[in-house]
Amino acid sequence: MLGVLGLLIVCTLVIWFEVPNLRQKKAKKELWLFYTVLAIGTSVSICKALGLYVLNPSDLSAAIFRPISIFLFHLLS
Repeated sequence: MLGVLGLLIVCTLVIWFEVPNLRQKKAKKELWLFYTVLAIGTSVSICKALGLYVLNPSDLSAAIFRPISIFLFHLLS
């Protein structure tokens, strides 16, 4: 639980330092992207801090390309 609290404190500090600069530049797209990436990163980090299983991106690509690989292997053999 202490890890989650630390992550939230770091996330708050990052927002505190970065958002005023982005708002001053009126960078709406960059601000939206910043919040999106920060939310995804914070969510994954909290899951890891709580000991939950987080999917690896290579698992997704393996799940997508494995049937294609099997099909091509049977087609060529």
